[in-house]
Amino acid sequence: MKFISKLFAFSAVSLSLCAALAFAEEPPPRGQAATVTIITEPPNSEVYLGSELLGKSPIENMQVKSGRQTLIVVDQGYELVNQRVNIWPGNDKRNQFNFGTVIPKGHVEITTLPGKCIIYVDGDNADRTDGAPLTVNNLDAGDHMVRAECNNGRMAEQMVKIEGEKTVKVTLDARKGKRYK
Repeated sequence: MKFISKLFAFSAVSLSLCAALAFAEEPPPRGQAATVTIITEPPNSEVYLGSELLGKSPIENMQVKSGRQTLIVVDQGYELVNQRVNIWPGNDKRNQFNFGTVIPKGHVEITTLPGKCIIYVDGDNADRTDGAPLTVNNLDAGDHMVRAECNNGRMAEQMVKIEGEKTVKVTLDARKGKRYK
C-alpha cells in the first residue's frame, strides 16, 4: 500500500510539472521594434541589454529589439542585476522593469599601535580602539580612508578597499607617525 501511495504522489508531482511547462509563457518574437523602461533605485546605474550599453538609469521609452535577452545592471563596478527577460514587441507594459539595487556592504577591522586611538573613516569619527581591535560595519564597497589619531599625539592612515560581504583587517601603526596636534 505504501508503494502505491508513493507512486501516486510521484505521478501527481510529475503531472503538475508537465502542466506547468506546457502552459509556460512562449518567448516573444525576435527582432521586432520594442520599447523598454528600466528604473533602478538608486539611479545612475549602467544598464546593458544583451551586450549593448543602453546608458545610465533611468532608461525611459528606449527603442530596442524584441526577444529573450539578458538584462544587466552595474553600479560602482558591481553587477547588481543579471537576469534573462522577455522583451515584447511594441510598447508593452511587460517591458517595464523596476529594480531596487543595493551596493554590497563590507566591514573593516582596525587594530592600532598604540592601542588607544580615535578612528576616522572617510573623515567621520567612527569610534575608538581602547586597546582592542575595532570593527566598523556596513561600509559601501569601494575605497575608504581609515585614520587613527592616537593618545601619543601621532596619527596613521591607510586607504582600504572594502569588498561586499567581507571583513578587511588593517593595522595602523602610529608609534612613529605624523603628529596631529
